[in-house]
Amino acid sequence: MSGPIYTTVASGQGVSLAFTLERPDKPVVVFVPSLSAASEVRLTFSQTSGSGFTPLVERDGAAVFIHSVASGDGPFFGFLDRAPTPWGRVWLAGSQSDTRTFALYTRFP
Repeated sequence: MSGPIYTTVASGQGVSLAFTLERPDKPVVVFVPSLSAASEVRLTFSQTSGSGFTPLVERDGAAVFIHSVASGDGPFFGFLDRAPTPWGRVWLAGSQSDTRTFALYTRFP
């Protein structure tokens, strides 16, 4: 297992800084810290490293979200089998009153 990737959601914000996965074809475990307000937590991904982050949805294109890391006030460990691209960020349904740090762990067999 490689070392964790850390990314933060700043106080009053709903998305983290962007991160890059070294191996998006491998499973990712996300540590969600205790949250100041209960929230749904998702990973969103982009085709480029800087913008256009979107959630994972059903294969038929319906706007039905298929992946949520966690929902509540934490702490949690969430799991994603495989990322669609290396470029992602953490998305929260609601903003936090304090900065929160998330850790992403990738597994290498």
